[in-house]
Amino acid sequence: MRHESSLITKHTTILGSVNEFRYGRFLDQASQVRKNECMQADAHLHAPDLAQKEPDFTKRLSPENWRGALVAHDKEELAQTQLLRKEMPPTLLGFGIHPQGVRWDTLDLLTQMAKERQIDFIGETGFDLFGDRPERVRNVQNLDEQRRAFEFQVSLAARYDLPVVIHMRKATDVVMGYAKALARVPAVVFHCWPGRLAEAQAMLKKGINAYFSMGTPILRNASHALETCEGLPQERLLSETDAPFQPPYGEAWTSCADLSAVVAKVATVRGIPIEEAQAFLYENFKSAYGTTI
Repeated sequence: MRHESSLITKHTTILGSVNEFRYGRFLDQASQVRKNECMQADAHLHAPDLAQKEPDFTKRLSPENWRGALVAHDKEELAQTQLLRKEMPPTLLGFGIHPQGVRWDTLDLLTQMAKERQIDFIGETGFDLFGDRPERVRNVQNLDEQRRAFEFQVSLAARYDLPVVIHMRKATDVVMGYAKALARVPAVVFHCWPGRLAEAQAMLKKGINAYFSMGTPILRNASHALETCEGLPQERLLSETDAPFQPPYGEAWTSCADLSAVVAKVATVRGIPIEEAQAFLYENFKSAYGTTI
């Protein structure tokens, strides 16, 4: 508790009160990010869901300064994502069994796509034990179902040398128990990292080639996001929107444009120029996903 209190005090002193930290505070900086020619990298978004909210979002993305990683979790969503990719700047494609809706009808397709390198990463997979729905309550049945899906996908990622993207809510201890298996995967991306700095450091100490993605919670001044962003080596950080989910304050959904505010916040928290943050976040994106796009 003492560490968390001192961290919040530090951020409040350097950057202003919590209320000043809200999304609007970063609009000017976000505008500066968009004007820069440096590449921005969105490590996680849901294109079909975003298209339902913002049908013309693909037209607002510039191949000069945007790259992204798209996820899909069933055959229909995959088909829609593949169509949207044709209208977007270069993107990466992931496919996986989501813990919020474990399903087994995509096993063969997922295996085939991994084997034939039709996808760039596996996921998102992971654990959701948040308790906000019956299938997300931590009990033997739910945990067993999510474990089987997770173990299959991590094994597949190791076999075909693919990164894996992890969704994790109220399940850090469960994921930590898979450290040896995750250490065999080329890279592990913790999408919208929900844990504490000490937990991220523990993942790295266990030999996991882990990357921790900062999303809109950092705009809401979530203490776990602030301390992780500040405390980890910069080569372990990513930026994302999770669009259209987890909207910033006052917004109905998250847009790709909100990536600029996330990048600006990362720069501010680390006390570095925006251009420097853009540069290392893009390099980390390429490193985590093993890409040159």
